[in-house]
Amino acid sequence: PQQLLLASWVKEAGFGSSLEEDFPPFVVDIYISELHLGLELDGPFHLKKSDKKRDSYLQSEYNLPIWRFLNKEIVSRFKPVFIDTLIQFAQDKIDA
Repeated sequence: PQQLLLASWVKEAGFGSSLEEDFPPFVVDIYISELHLGLELDGPFHLKKSDKKRDSYLQSEYNLPIWRFLNKEIVSRFKPVFIDTLIQFAQDKIDA
């Protein structure tokens, strides 16, 4: 449910996204192709150490930054902060 909610916020910010996008040997929860950005939702069983290695691999092999969120963070009060941050990220890419 949080994955779909986060994807809807991406859409509301004006960007398309795809769910469960392959970046072998990994799969990214949400991929925003226009920004070349991956979003990962972490439940209670995620291992921070292996997530860091995974994120480093995706950055080095695909130049893909990963934003991580805890499932419990994806609540309505977080929505405006997320959308503003995503739009700012996009603006920074345009300005670069």
